[in-house]
Amino acid sequence: MNKLDRFSLIAVLPFLLLSGCAQNQTSAQRHANHFIMATANDSSGPNFRLNTADSARMATPFFEQFWQQGKKDRDAGLAKKDIEQRIKYFQSEEFTNEVRGKSRFAGSDYNQDGSVSSLWRREMSAAVSESYMDGYNGVK
Repeated sequence: MNKLDRFSLIAVLPFLLLSGCAQNQTSAQRHANHFIMATANDSSGPNFRLNTADSARMATPFFEQFWQQGKKDRDAGLAKKDIEQRIKYFQSEEFTNEVRGKSRFAGSDYNQDGSVSSLWRREMSAAVSESYMDGYNGVK
């Protein structure tokens, strides 16, 4: 083995080892992470820092339920027009108005009953729709 081959092996080996340790995320985890990152700076002031990792972890079960619903609808053989109706509903203002969450700040829980931004509505609709379609299409 010449010097160049050894150097190449040494340079590539750490990347191979690190990629072997990488965890695959579920669809719900991916969409929760994307949603949290996309809306993290939407309503926070300069004195507020969102813990994105914890927020994404807590949001994952919410998106998981839509993945499960998509899987259930696929298994039930739901018609394409019904699927399109569901997606249309997930993208409606009616749906985003029904989604209410809780915030945790300084050890206390607060209901989020106030109005939400158009960015939040758009990202929520997209994440829910994509989670649902991943479940319907069998994307883990």
